[in-house]
Amino acid sequence: MPKFTFKLEPVLKQRRRNEDQRQRDLAKLLRRRMILEGQIRQMQQTITESKRQLGGALCGKVALDRVGQFARYSGQVTQRAHAIVGELAKLENQIQTARAVLLEATRKRKALELLRNRQFARWKQQQQRREDARLDELNVQRYARSMMLGVYE
Repeated sequence: MPKFTFKLEPVLKQRRRNEDQRQRDLAKLLRRRMILEGQIRQMQQTITESKRQLGGALCGKVALDRVGQFARYSGQVTQRAHAIVGELAKLENQIQTARAVLLEATRKRKALELLRNRQFARWKQQQQRREDARLDELNVQRYARSMMLGVYE
């Protein structure tokens, strides 16, 4: 039986590679977002812990140097957190764009795969017709031979 060949197979392979690359691009962005969100969580935990420690320092004699240290640290962390939130906002836009690009790449690949599947089904149907015609011809020849020999089945 002959082998099915899809003439646009190189294009389909390229579209698969393109889709894979778009998936990797999106994964990088999602990983970056996860890292930034983890940094924000870590900062929140650090500030909470520092507040708890500062609360202990405010009992009895107040250590103004510790209060000042906490205020400076808290200000720096808050500034960094605001920068990270801004970066996250930009990253969300990039993620949305990357998802749209991936969706388009997937759509193009699936369209070509659908075309390939249709051509394969058509090819398979043609192969079946050829096989049926060949078997019919063999049966006709066998019948004709048996008629010539006088053997009836």
